[in-house]
Amino acid sequence: MQKFCDNCGAELKENSDVCLKCGKYVSKTGNNENVVENNKLALAGFIVSIISCILPFAGIIGMIGAILSGIGLFQITNGNEKRKGLAIAGLIIGILRVIYGFYIIINLNNSFNELMIFF
Repeated sequence: MQKFCDNCGAELKENSDVCLKCGKYVSKTGNNENVVENNKLALAGFIVSIISCILPFAGIIGMIGAILSGIGLFQITNGNEKRKGLAIAGLIIGILRVIYGFYIIINLNNSFNELMIFF
């Protein structure tokens, strides 16, 4: 059975780990075995984190984005998937939005306490 490179289509030698034409790694078990898929949780976490920058209640939505991105990053590091950059970006943005949400809550509480002094 002849094998062909998934990247360039060149014929592969038997028991070859690397395509001699393009230099890409080749799976020994057959074609399309080393296909890398995008991690959907990393993408979803990034999108939710970006949405948290636009909508109110940034801390809650940012927390959801950070959790999704964290799970996606865990899956990427333990598996063979792509979108690690999106997972990291979603995690950072989500965490920053949670911190900002706590900052807003603390400042609202302090402002409320200052207003109560006058009454």
